[in-house]
Amino acid sequence: MSREKIKVPSNVYEELVALEREIHFTLDTQDTVRRAEDRGYMAAANWIRQNENAYKVGFSWGFEPEAEEPHSTIRDVPERSEPVQKRTVAHPPTLQASRPQPQPSRSPQKRSTSGSGSGNGIIAGIKNWINKYF
Repeated sequence: MSREKIKVPSNVYEELVALEREIHFTLDTQDTVRRAEDRGYMAAANWIRQNENAYKVGFSWGFEPEAEEPHSTIRDVPERSEPVQKRTVAHPPTLQASRPQPQPSRSPQKRSTSGSGSGNGIIAGIKNWINKYF
């Protein structure tokens, strides 16, 4: 007899692993069956009851699922499908967007300057002040 893990059905394997995490296995199969039933692991309890000798060997050497499925496989990437066309309503351009915006006028504003003279702006006020006093 070689040292191979005991193969069990995959649902029984999952329940045995969960049972092993919750309790310590014992070679007392009746106690293990009772604990498995108490925790709701009915598939594991039935398998242990039917395969006592295999359970005792698996207790020492370990268990493995019968149909070993690779857990980390790369799935085929599906072909890219055509993008779904969105149903939208086309809005006509508004009148506001089609006519140009009025530009602000660039005419110079008249400011009152202290002193005599008619001129616009700060520079004109400085010139008037210079002419008045010099």
